[in-house]
Amino acid sequence: MLPEPRLARQIIEVLGQSGTPAPRGVMHYNVGNESLLAALDRHYFSSYLADGGAVFKLVVGDYGSGKSHFLYCVRDVAWQRGFAVSKVDLSPKECPYDDQKRVYAAVASSLIWHETGELASDENGLTRFLDGTLRALVSPHGLDLQDPQAASLPDMAALRSTLESTAIDSLSYQRAVLGYMDALLRGQEQRLESLQRWLHGEETSPEDMRDLRLIGVTEKIGKTNAFKTLRSLCQVIRALGYTGLVLLFDEGDRMLSIGGKSEKIATDNLREVIDRCRDDLPGAMFMYAVPPEFINTVIPKYPALQQRVQAPNYFSRANPFSPQISLEKLDLPDLEMLIQVGQRLLPIFQLAYDVRLDPDIQSENIRLMAEAALKSFLAISHRRLFVKALVTEWFRQKEDGQQILNADYADRLIRGESDALLALAEDDQRPY
Repeated sequence: MLPEPRLARQIIEVLGQSGTPAPRGVMHYNVGNESLLAALDRHYFSSYLADGGAVFKLVVGDYGSGKSHFLYCVRDVAWQRGFAVSKVDLSPKECPYDDQKRVYAAVASSLIWHETGELASDENGLTRFLDGTLRALVSPHGLDLQDPQAASLPDMAALRSTLESTAIDSLSYQRAVLGYMDALLRGQEQRLESLQRWLHGEETSPEDMRDLRLIGVTEKIGKTNAFKTLRSLCQVIRALGYTGLVLLFDEGDRMLSIGGKSEKIATDNLREVIDRCRDDLPGAMFMYAVPPEFINTVIPKYPALQQRVQAPNYFSRANPFSPQISLEKLDLPDLEMLIQVGQRLLPIFQLAYDVRLDPDIQSENIRLMAEAALKSFLAISHRRLFVKALVTEWFRQKEDGQQILNADYADRLIRGESDALLALAEDDQRPY
């Protein structure tokens, strides 16, 4: 099934600009990781996590190998199973693991309120998530949250009762969520702003806290109670009716450049997150994407962390217990996988620009570009190079006429895209 034309255009535009996936629509051209996704679904999303278990997984892949793409696929599977998802994308200068409070704040600010439908826009933030959850209860009745009848709806009363009766580690957290619900229903804008700052782990003023103490929020979120707060968030998510919480951290490339004392603190906190995932974060999957260098150069310096993530084999259908998921161990040989990706992208490209390309010519071009990408031995994964170069060449041929490429031209295209992507990557790492 093809995406909507507008989404098709978004997919192609983003792939053509950077070779990275657009936030929506990855399943329309996903190839090669189906067995990994099926194993995660069967072993975790549909059973263990749904029963309140927790797990940590490390996604290992080179720059451009599809870590973000894979996390988007995991996100989509999790949504299908009724999970809430927080996908944390941090800048090159940030790594929250040197401060436990920042781990919570990153998760809370990146929690996604997901609207169904391919063209719907997702919004981020715990308070937006709470707002969307409540609106989903009242909108079938033709009501808005500020309508007087909204608070007395049976579903709303049942949700409040569940939150009040659920065991939440932090009483202040429980009161903050209930207070936010009440403030939404009553239109108390100033209290909503104070609660948003508190729930997102932001700095709160003395005036904020004076008001929040009136509803039972007596402590601030800080380093000493950050993990209790994260556990409380997991408990609240399940009390709201979601299966659990999936935490996707797509910033592992940045851990390579921390160094010094901050690196030691960050790895200690990452180790603690892994330990907490064993039994302290109910219904939670914590997935962290890293390059192989993190496994090979950073982790060996910290034996306690190494003991938790090392594994003789990678995650698979036959070995779901391994903490490491390798994006080099996929379902298809590299050449066949690239060819299939190209074949799935071609109809999306045609839909995006309302054009018809010759399938025989473009099948041959897909093969030539895939072969050129595989033999390039460049610093960026052949997968990202392939999709960016292919989409760029399709657009050129749409404008200038179609032709079968020769191998030398395909090689030059791949090398040109490699230079462009490396320049983008270097720019991303600049400290300003």
